[in-house]
Amino acid sequence: MGIKNYKLKIKNGTTFRTVLLLSFYFLIFNSSSQQTPQYTQFMLNNYGLNPAACGMSNNKFEVLAGIRRQWVGFENPPTTSFFNVNTLVGKKRSFKKGFHGVGAYWQGDKMGDIIKTDDFYASYTYHLRLMRHGYIAFGVAAGARRYGFRITDLNDPVLNSKNLWLYPDFIPGVKFYNNTWTVDLSVKELYKYRVKQGGNMVGSPSKLPPHFYFSVTRKWWARPHLLVLQSLHLKYQFATHPSLDYNMLAHLNKYFAVGLSYRHLDAIAGVVQFRYDKLVIGIAYDYTIAPYRIGFANSQELMIGLSPSPYYGSGIQPGSYRTAECPTFQY
Repeated sequence: MGIKNYKLKIKNGTTFRTVLLLSFYFLIFNSSSQQTPQYTQFMLNNYGLNPAACGMSNNKFEVLAGIRRQWVGFENPPTTSFFNVNTLVGKKRSFKKGFHGVGAYWQGDKMGDIIKTDDFYASYTYHLRLMRHGYIAFGVAAGARRYGFRITDLNDPVLNSKNLWLYPDFIPGVKFYNNTWTVDLSVKELYKYRVKQGGNMVGSPSKLPPHFYFSVTRKWWARPHLLVLQSLHLKYQFATHPSLDYNMLAHLNKYFAVGLSYRHLDAIAGVVQFRYDKLVIGIAYDYTIAPYRIGFANSQELMIGLSPSPYYGSGIQPGSYRTAECPTFQY
């Protein structure tokens, strides 16, 4: 069901369409799951959530782009796009020396021509080997966020003012990983920027609360040539209740994977991924089950890029043999 009759006028000359869109936006702006964009394929876009994932790819370079459209069926639906690239610097070494990763990330979020945000980050990560098959990585992303309105209403001092904010931001993150388990922890919007509206004429300044991201992922071989990835992903900010995602992806072979995702009390989703050599294409469709669901308010997500396949380097495959590393060559 689309939003119709947007020419309908109400008090002070503000259109029904404007009020409804702003109401929707501020509703999600105050929720934990939407103040920072979310992705169903968060395992594929790991670097977008945690800068400590930078430089993990054995392909040297990892590149990923994506788009997510929400509230499909509505006019001017929220749309999120991103592009990131990261690379390994140096070589993976022994226990005594670590290795480095560097990357860059852009993310844009918009609602029609009314609301638009852009995030720009550069990141650095240091990886240190803890044990024979385990690493810990410390990363930080630093950059700037741009947020603005494109609405003018002569009768409203908020909408009539220049609503454009540009402020610094940084994202710390830590990651533990081996051939079977990965554990991620990162914090977004750690810089508590004070948002002011209407040229300080109305309203009161408010702070953007930090968002905590924590996830645990397990990779295991259910059968020969059948690799299963299971992940729990927790998003939390102090102002609202935490949001929990469960994602399971089954790699039927090195070319094709299917999966399901459940976002607690919000949505269920199907995921399909195609791979060929280093190329990956991921498609997800979210079906909203939340009580606020109106009409056809579902979501679509597409990601494409160059990314290493978890089908390789994911523990001991059934029917294969274990090998021992020779200390002579660990330099």
